[in-house]
Amino acid sequence: MIALLVMTDGRDTIEQTIPSAEQQLSGTISERWIHDDTGDEQSSRRLERRFPGWTVIRSRGRSGFGGAIDNAWRTLRANSSARFVFHLEDDFTFPRPIELGDLGAILDAHHHLAQVALRRQPWNADELAAGGIVEQHPADYTEVTDPTTGLSWLEHRRFFTTNPSLYRAELMARRWPRCPSSEGMFSIELFTDPATRSAFFGARSSGESCHHIGTTRVGSGY
Repeated sequence: MIALLVMTDGRDTIEQTIPSAEQQLSGTISERWIHDDTGDEQSSRRLERRFPGWTVIRSRGRSGFGGAIDNAWRTLRANSSARFVFHLEDDFTFPRPIELGDLGAILDAHHHLAQVALRRQPWNADELAAGGIVEQHPADYTEVTDPTTGLSWLEHRRFFTTNPSLYRAELMARRWPRCPSSEGMFSIELFTDPATRSAFFGARSSGESCHHIGTTRVGSGY
């Protein structure tokens, strides 16, 4: 069972993100959660009306990037029965269908992987110059293909990403740091285990499987 978790702080791009996720993501999706970090009750009520079937987690006030993830994870630890979480910020869309069961099969068979993420298009100046995230540091990514399933992925130890990815629900027991640069801090702690690796879904030549559409950050602590 998979829980979809969408993190939002009031951006209207969620109007594209959730319909795209509902159309393109398949698998045993048992729960749908939205974490609203606006601290605005009216915002949360609008989300409940706009996206029936989704449970909205309301923050008491803006808690920023790290605080929002920590709060979302606390809520799911207490209330979710899903085996996996598909983590999604509110400014992504999916250009093609994604079978989340394939990502879960990789995690089930390869316990050293902390997450299986979807590759997005190059975004910042360095990625654009190199031609992509993987192309920026090609030697840091190892392509692996499972001979049984034929599924491929790129293993690395560069970072844990909050871009669209699937991870085991048990990962949330680690707690997310409530501090600036929390994504980097979580990565550092995660990779103190020398065996732990992250992965991008697909072969090196498979290209992007999600699109980043947000142009501005909302909130703080990113």
